[in-house]
Amino acid sequence: MGFLTKTKLGWTFAFGVLVLMCFMLQHQPLLHGTGWNHSYFFNAAWILEFDDSLHRGVFPPRWLFGANNGLGSPSFYYYPPLPFYLTAIVAAFSVHKNDYAQIAAWGSFYMSLGSGLAMFAWLRRQAGDVLALAGAIAYVFMPFHVVDDFVRGTMGETAAYMALPMVALCLQQAARVEGQAARPWIAGLGLSYGALLMCHVTIALLTSISVLSVYGLYLLFDSPVEKRRALLVRCAAGLALGVAIGLSYLGPALLMQKHATLQWMFVAPEYHPFRWTLLRPDLWPNHGYGLSMALMGYGAAALGLAAILAALSRRIEGPAREAAVWGLAAIFALLLYALPWIWQGPLGAVLGKVQFPFRIVLGMEFAAVTAVVMAAAAGRWLRLLILVPLCLIPLEKGYRLQESPIKLHLAQNGDLDADTRLRIARRRTPDEHLPQGFDPAGPLFKADTLGFAGFDAVPPARALAPDARVTPAGQFKDGSFAIMVETPRPTRVVLRRFYYPTWEVGLVRKGRDPSMKTEGYGVERLLSFEAQPGVNTYRVRIVRSPLEKVCDTISLLALLLAAWLFVPALRETLKKIRKAAI
Repeated sequence: MGFLTKTKLGWTFAFGVLVLMCFMLQHQPLLHGTGWNHSYFFNAAWILEFDDSLHRGVFPPRWLFGANNGLGSPSFYYYPPLPFYLTAIVAAFSVHKNDYAQIAAWGSFYMSLGSGLAMFAWLRRQAGDVLALAGAIAYVFMPFHVVDDFVRGTMGETAAYMALPMVALCLQQAARVEGQAARPWIAGLGLSYGALLMCHVTIALLTSISVLSVYGLYLLFDSPVEKRRALLVRCAAGLALGVAIGLSYLGPALLMQKHATLQWMFVAPEYHPFRWTLLRPDLWPNHGYGLSMALMGYGAAALGLAAILAALSRRIEGPAREAAVWGLAAIFALLLYALPWIWQGPLGAVLGKVQFPFRIVLGMEFAAVTAVVMAAAAGRWLRLLILVPLCLIPLEKGYRLQESPIKLHLAQNGDLDADTRLRIARRRTPDEHLPQGFDPAGPLFKADTLGFAGFDAVPPARALAPDARVTPAGQFKDGSFAIMVETPRPTRVVLRRFYYPTWEVGLVRKGRDPSMKTEGYGVERLLSFEAQPGVNTYRVRIVRSPLEKVCDTISLLALLLAAWLFVPALRETLKKIRKAAI
């Protein structure tokens, strides 16, 4: 079996095979547009609005101007943006710029392809090209990976499948390579971990405390005692660099939560993580769905156990040892998924924000595929041929429980429902992104909770004083606008925009415009300010808060540091190119 680990296939062949495999998996959405999934209309709104913000020249996009029937939404203060930069690139090359179904389908295709290529890069150093390609294909076709895309529609989690193998690869090399040669791997660890945070912060948290922690401890204790301190410094530096790179998103997401109704995410019973744990099936809000997720988790852990059993021998070395470690990582993640108390009490204050502990299956699938491929690379084929088919039984059963929603997705009927069409037309975003203090019992919202049509009668701007007059004075590409207010006395002006503290109302004057204090008005928490007596023009725009400026600056500096760390490797590469040319 040595030819499997020694045969060279190369990147071109692997790329071609993975393109074919991903097309076979997703050909229906690619040809007809993505179909229904749990996040269908949110994804549509985010894709269209994110791309619109970039076209307005807003960077980084955080506030969505056209969302919620023009009332706006702070979605990308809280939702990781990286997948939507990819869909924006897809949209840039799309014939139909507003065909969100096609943009989402091709975005998912490229993310699946990227996950396969990342897995191939991770495995080929240790298992050879043939086994690495087999592992990459298995990774793309793992049940939770497919269900994440076709049923759950979580583009952030789908994107996280790309980042996780690169985090593991750079973590491994940052731990094992010393001196100047380690600098590019430290930078790579920072970039990949930052990407993971900006794909899905919950997945980054769950994988960090489970599979990555197990592997990190293995790398530490597998090294000589005298080298452990330097190893810790290199790996910690890479992870800290990743946090700094992701701070542009992470800072506002964590520290500006009080300005939105994010607590709504944790009110309903189905959002309590301990109600989804494996040891309390009696609490599952949806037993069929919970069983499906549980079977996928059990199957992934079983593959990890199979790899451990295959690797066992008197002396476990090389790929066999790696197989055992990654198998153990998958089982440890299952333990976290299983125990209810982890998601409550002191730990629950942090982990309770993940909503669904079955999200940890993403990391389990990565660990399980890695473990099996490593066991195969160690030559433990006979044991694997006996054990792996048994592990596929729960995986297949868990996948089959999602067969109906998968068929619904492939039927490409996401727009056939009138409510869904309405939500997309009005660019509806999640309720938890509404302004803090918003009252869902308010008459304007109750008139149409899906499309915010109750706000249609609200004028773009109105003064509360009866003898004041408000007229539009200009609209600008960046989403800002101007109004002229004529009033004999100070009066409150209410705008048909949701309030957020980063709105700035400037009194137009020569030089620097004085800023007016903004507030949320009424139960709907609409943007308002107090206009001065006389005839004045005001410019209304979204600006970056001091926190955003600080976080964006740190992220930019971290990116520059990562680029600087790559310089030695770039010089060596250029030297090799010159020598080859001579």
